[in-house]
Amino acid sequence: MLIPSHNRTSGLKTGPESTFPVLPLMTGVLFPGTVLTIQIGRTDNLTLVKELGSSKREFVATYARSEVETATEPPMHEIGVFAVIRDCSDAPGGSKIVTLEGRSRAYLKEIAQTTPYVTAVARQIEAPAFLEKVIRQRMEEVIAVVSKITHLDPTYSPELSNVVKMNVEDPAMLADRVASAFHFSLAAKQEILEAVALELRYDRLLYHLNTELARVTTLLNINENVKQRIKEEQQRYFLRQQLHEIKRQLGEDFAEEREASRFRQAVKDSPNLPAEVVSRATIEIDRLGQLSPASAEYGVTRNYLDWLLNLPWNITRPSQIDMKEVERVLTTDYYGPVSLKEQIMQRLSVRKLLGGNDEGPTLCLVGAPGTGKASLSKAIAKALGKEFIRISVGGIDDVAELRGHPRTFLGAYPGRIVRMLREASTCDPLVLIEDIDYFNLENDATINMALLEVIDSRRNSRFLDHYIGVPFDLSKVLFICSVRSYEEIPEQFVPRLEILDLPGYIEREKIVIAKKYIIPKVLKRHGLLKSEVKVADKMLSRIITGYTQEAGLLGFSQQIEKICRKVALEKAESKKTSWVINEKSIDSYLGTTLFIPEKAENMPEIGIATGLAWTGSGGELMFIEALKMKGEGQIITTGSLGEVMRESIIAAHSYVRSKADMLGIDFSDFNDFDIHVHFPSGAIPKDGPSAGATVSLVIASVMSERPIRNDMAMTGEVTLRGRVLPVGGIKEKVSAAYRAGILHVAMPKENAKDIKDLPREILRKTKFYYIERVDELFELCLLDFTPSSFTLEKIFAEEIARAKRKKKKTTARKTPAAAAKSKRRSK
Repeated sequence: MLIPSHNRTSGLKTGPESTFPVLPLMTGVLFPGTVLTIQIGRTDNLTLVKELGSSKREFVATYARSEVETATEPPMHEIGVFAVIRDCSDAPGGSKIVTLEGRSRAYLKEIAQTTPYVTAVARQIEAPAFLEKVIRQRMEEVIAVVSKITHLDPTYSPELSNVVKMNVEDPAMLADRVASAFHFSLAAKQEILEAVALELRYDRLLYHLNTELARVTTLLNINENVKQRIKEEQQRYFLRQQLHEIKRQLGEDFAEEREASRFRQAVKDSPNLPAEVVSRATIEIDRLGQLSPASAEYGVTRNYLDWLLNLPWNITRPSQIDMKEVERVLTTDYYGPVSLKEQIMQRLSVRKLLGGNDEGPTLCLVGAPGTGKASLSKAIAKALGKEFIRISVGGIDDVAELRGHPRTFLGAYPGRIVRMLREASTCDPLVLIEDIDYFNLENDATINMALLEVIDSRRNSRFLDHYIGVPFDLSKVLFICSVRSYEEIPEQFVPRLEILDLPGYIEREKIVIAKKYIIPKVLKRHGLLKSEVKVADKMLSRIITGYTQEAGLLGFSQQIEKICRKVALEKAESKKTSWVINEKSIDSYLGTTLFIPEKAENMPEIGIATGLAWTGSGGELMFIEALKMKGEGQIITTGSLGEVMRESIIAAHSYVRSKADMLGIDFSDFNDFDIHVHFPSGAIPKDGPSAGATVSLVIASVMSERPIRNDMAMTGEVTLRGRVLPVGGIKEKVSAAYRAGILHVAMPKENAKDIKDLPREILRKTKFYYIERVDELFELCLLDFTPSSFTLEKIFAEEIARAKRKKKKTTARKTPAAAAKSKRRSK
């Protein structure tokens, strides 16, 4: 196969056609007027050389492009050279060393035969005419570039420039010999060979010569720079050796040697170091001893060794988990639900039985700010005898913040986890990781997985910090996470976290915590004595209801601090020696109240009921109002309601409409009147299904025109069939009702178990009503209401069944005579 030329060949001046043998060249390109020595080993080529022998018979030598050795003939270029054999000698392996001499360019028209060797129809290409002035200018440029290259590159003979100048009388010969002499690629040489026109040939020759000049210049610059660097290093080494000898004779030593000796001693004095750390430290110490203190690498290596050897490798605190002591500390230092403490005790008992390790899910404390997440974690650390550390991961959006930066970075340092361990000086502290809800706000899975690898006890035994470069065992660290709400936990963390809900504190609990923990701590922090400041319970209650609106104790504590600061000012000015802060004097310290608590209605009214709601700041009363007006039977809702609450209102309306006969409501009223349901405090968004029972009662009251008891608060979700389903936040809701003076609370029957954590005072004074159906709520709260037939039948059925059971037991105990006598009496 022939490879066509990139140039147009139809207009070439050629001689007569004739058939010639063809010798494919794979290792070189032959130019007219030059010689080329090659080694021939293919059978067909050896046959051709043998036939030609020492005769001067011409054949065509053309470049055959072949990437790999093939059994068939490789493709050949259609532009080649007529050549003769000048010399032929034997070579090892039956091959031959042949020297070829090029005569003139040849054009291969077609392949004639391929056996026993290749022959083709070829014609001689005649040299075209050219402009001598233009070619002379190009020749001078070529000679100049050749002189530069031979001067810069020692691989070219210095005589090459003189040889080129000898051919100035023949421009075609000069170009061919230059192309043959220089180390161009074979494709570049073939490209020059195919350029029959001299102008084009010189253009291509100059292009490749300039490329070669640029390569030679770049290589020369690199060599010069390397030589200069080597010379400078040798000079520094020589000067350093001289300085070393001078200091040795003066009895002084080098700073780098002192540092290296110090680190070697530190390695010897640390028997707990793992083998990987010892190996890495030894390598870095040896490097440090060979570096100059003035070099930047010296400081980097020294800082790395400081970090590596000052980490608490296998350093633990002796701890024996005494469950009685743990229970005592948790009870003393933390005020909270008993069930929460029991859950923590169970996890710690597992840790004790496993020898200090626990591959269970990581504890995650979920609660509003100020609900005691940090206090509980600190109490656990104290009970276990562990170092307590708090880490905030809020705002982290880079893996390097957790894993550190590689040492190759400028100003690299370890991540937060390693820095925390160095501060703790032990590898088994208790670490509270806070603000996970503010962690990685862009939700990059890579960053989430990096933190998960830290806290997951199944995968953190070989935690790798990019700066340290040696795995560190985090399995002995007790990690506890904290977050404000369950919904804000990143989805990657949920399967590996055990959620512990910290409910908000009610008013009574806040007062107890303030007197037991907050006030003594705040007085001490402000330089006040407990005997100097007297605080009344009613004053604390006033702060809770009028100045704070939260589930936790953060704002409550801040208000107490504000009072103490004013007291401290008066004490510093020596105005008083004792202070009694009560409900009357609180305004002078805190100003007017910030919040107005909700209060129960004074008397029963139609279309208004007291519901109970749970918020992030605790429980609140939620008054639900309704009225009817002439219309088309539509339901109007206002009060910034969510979609779930709107659907709950529709379900409640449908149920009341289905019970119109029971409630004594004319069914046509639902078509002739619109019902407007309103939730006050319209600026506050509201959502959830727990107001369904209250809405049902309000709609029933409006349509039946019966008032609702004002001393009753209620909560519960309602189904379309009138069942009351359980809801959450019972503790906070009941506390809100008690705080407002409402001592009657109706709730779903399934929520009866949720009141056990309430204070005894509330349980003693509050009466609870457990309802299963909305009908029971109607009978309980609607005044002047006659029970429905359904409810009466239910009550009568229960009474009849109870009477039958009682009669059956009595008859079984009587003698036959007594039974007959009783029968006569009944008649």
